Amino acid sequence: MHHSVSRRRIAALTLGMSALLAAQAVPASAAPGQGSGHGSAPWKRYNLSPSSRTVRPVAVYNTSGAVKNPDAVLKGHKTTLSGAGSYVTLDFGKEVGGLTTLHFAGSDGAQQVGLAFNESSAYVATDSDASTGGPRSRDGALTADVDGRTAYTTPEKYLRGGFRYLTIFMRSGGSVDLDGVSLYYTPAPQVKDPSKYANYFYSSDDLLNRIWYAGAYTVQLNTISPKTGRVWEAPAQLWDNTGDIGSGTSILVDGAKRDRTVWPGDLGVEIPSAYAAFDDTASARNSLDVIYQHQRDTGELPYAGPELNKYGSDTYHLWTLAASWDYYKYTGDARWVSGIWDRYKKAVGYTSAKVDAKGLLSITGTSDSVRILAKGENLIANVLLWRVLDTGSQLARTQGDADLAASYAQRAAALRTAINANFWDDAAGAYKFYPDSAVHPQDGNSLAVWYGLADQEQARRISTELKGNWNEVASTAPENKGNPGVFSGSMEVNAHFAAGGQAADQAGVDIIRREWGYMLSNPQGTGSTFWESYRNPGDGCVFCSAYTSLAHAWATGPVTALTFGVLGLNPTGTGGRSFDFVPHTADLTFAQGRITTTLGAVDGSWKVSKGAYTAKLKAPRAATGRAGVPTFGQRIKVRVDGHLVWDGTRALMNGVRTDGEYVYVEGLHGNHTLRSERA
Repeated sequence: MHHSVSRRRIAALTLGMSALLAAQAVPASAAPGQGSGHGSAPWKRYNLSPSSRTVRPVAVYNTSGAVKNPDAVLKGHKTTLSGAGSYVTLDFGKEVGGLTTLHFAGSDGAQQVGLAFNESSAYVATDSDASTGGPRSRDGALTADVDGRTAYTTPEKYLRGGFRYLTIFMRSGGSVDLDGVSLYYTPAPQVKDPSKYANYFYSSDDLLNRIWYAGAYTVQLNTISPKTGRVWEAPAQLWDNTGDIGSGTSILVDGAKRDRTVWPGDLGVEIPSAYAAFDDTASARNSLDVIYQHQRDTGELPYAGPELNKYGSDTYHLWTLAASWDYYKYTGDARWVSGIWDRYKKAVGYTSAKVDAKGLLSITGTSDSVRILAKGENLIANVLLWRVLDTGSQLARTQGDADLAASYAQRAAALRTAINANFWDDAAGAYKFYPDSAVHPQDGNSLAVWYGLADQEQARRISTELKGNWNEVASTAPENKGNPGVFSGSMEVNAHFAAGGQAADQAGVDIIRREWGYMLSNPQGTGSTFWESYRNPGDGCVFCSAYTSLAHAWATGPVTALTFGVLGLNPTGTGGRSFDFVPHTADLTFAQGRITTTLGAVDGSWKVSKGAYTAKLKAPRAATGRAGVPTFGQRIKVRVDGHLVWDGTRALMNGVRTDGEYVYVEGLHGNHTLRSERA
């Protein structure tokens, strides 16, 4: 009797996932793990973006000389500065960017007041830190003429894209009464309210929440008007941020302070981050467009866009092509692909001509992210070419070119074989920098895992090997003299979750806490944004240069690692027509958040309590989801909307399977609750 009932039940359940799972809706607001504050949206307290374009300093950092009532200006009252060299340094409490306005209640005659801007407290002075890239070690300071009741606003030319500290000082010998300081916030010009994010992330770990929002804020500060890039060549005096660097309303650049230029390598991290935080794909399209528009007749794409207009990098050439897939994946914008398709194919041809007799790319354009590479068969260049051919095959199908799609796919498979034959070091459990090198680089190994070139066994061995490069503040890059890897670190954090498994997942959250937690908490940082680079303990300085950018987009890898990895919401089909909800829980007890697709928002949440797992999903009915319920190494039962779909050993419904680490439920549409219990 028992078996007969089971057969009838299975027959009923296998009628189809869509029919059964059109069950009760689960509101996103019912997600587990709600905290206190901000009502039903406790994650909003982590949001660093201003809701108004007008931003004001929040504290006095320091003073020198004759400064009377230094705190008064914070409340709109008079702060008096007297005597040449006297200054007050105001602290905005976080990195900001835009046009500064000073208001003076009066002065004792015609006076001159200086304005100096700095990201780091280490460089606070009556001289701005460095942004122009010219021969001067510092940018100097602006001058406001004050004669009685006066207002001064920074000319657009002198927009300062990234700073936390504003030093206001007397250039002349008299006195002035300063009673107002404000900033017009210029990042993210395409939105009315910069604090309204399309997406969010929230978890049981306060530090990870802070890191996600600091990463998002870093990307926002690097989303600028294309008419406010850095002018190049560097001006002889001060700085100039009226450079024309592209088209459209907004564009993604590398750094808020500098270079304020489209760099294709940075886009490899920044485009996914901008999507994960803001669903901002228009800025990505504008950034890619300007790179394609400056393609040379040879097919070579720029190493950096206007106004730098640099060439000579085989890796950054490939980053543009790889990032083009990211844009298409998030948007399904086949029309855009059609518009750049001839340039794309020409660019692939330019690189393919450098493939040698071993079937490997041998680079000749050696400029790269943090160093000049040696010519020859470099790992990351070959991983990038594999990624371009693999995804280019899918792009070719959007253009109806089946022959080219097949060719790209075949070439990708051959390249993968050649990479494994020539770079893989089985004793080390990682790929080599060059085939004859003893170095196992952070960047190439991380990218091989993140992009899926490495198989699962290789990926997990690489994850373990990468942990061997960690010190107390960073995961270091052996290919870059053992310095902390920030750009390559962004690749690494995503690689750990791509590798999967309990050890790799834990490594992912551990290095985010360690490296990005260090950047967020270091007193010489901005407390709000992530850096271009920094130095190891013992080097005697954190940055060692006033030119280092402290709000740099290539440092935002945790945004995607936490959304796509920890939370587990990840678009898998173009335009969001399909998605995964496969959490990497590590040592967290809950997480929730959202991604936004072309079909609408997808909200997910999960919690773990005493070995039991509960997840809620809210998604557009037109989208198709695959959920992964973690087994935590146990034999579990899985229920979807109360219906048993996995009994601990077998599926009771089509589209349900296990790999031992997850029980996967495919074909989900709409809103669902998934629960597990030990079998």
